[in-house]
Amino acid sequence: MQRDKRKYLREVPDTWVEVPSDYTSSAKWSPRIGEFFPNFAAQSTMGQLTFHPYISGSWAIFFSIADPFSMTCTRELARIAAIQPSLRNAGVKTVGVARNTVPELQRWCDKVAERSGKEISFPILSDPDGMLSNTFGMIHPQEDADTTIRKTIIINPNLRVSMLFEYPLYITRSTKELLRTLESARRYFSDLDAQGAMA
Repeated sequence: MQRDKRKYLREVPDTWVEVPSDYTSSAKWSPRIGEFFPNFAAQSTMGQLTFHPYISGSWAIFFSIADPFSMTCTRELARIAAIQPSLRNAGVKTVGVARNTVPELQRWCDKVAERSGKEISFPILSDPDGMLSNTFGMIHPQEDADTTIRKTIIINPNLRVSMLFEYPLYITRSTKELLRTLESARRYFSDLDAQGAMA
């Protein structure tokens, strides 16, 4: 008798997160400086993306997008798109996340590219049910429960959190400050590597 193999294969959802096993629902996990950043997967504007393989060996900027199609977020995305060539040259990967469907995000990216003349050359993750946004502390209890704050996480090549920015909805991000702190973190990381090599 031939068995139906499908019964024995667990279906893997599009979106998942490997939260540390020692955290429970009573002690909600949120990324902190120096902590290992968990692996996860989700659909994006560039197809299914699994985070660790995508950023492997690179610095990464992972940021939330509060309200696609709004004027503020449209300007922010255009500014982040404008600095992509310098980020790529420095070996830095960028990943956004928003509480929207992939088709909505693709329409928005096309609109931003048309208005700004800057192609959106990095993936934006689709998180309509808020699994990623809630796991990574992008939903703030004092803000709208369905909207992310403007949160940015800088992750080093060892998959550790190097820097966190949290802006309320009424304050826009500064790409100048983002680049300044990223450069400082990279320099510190490089100095540590050099000291290790000399030891």
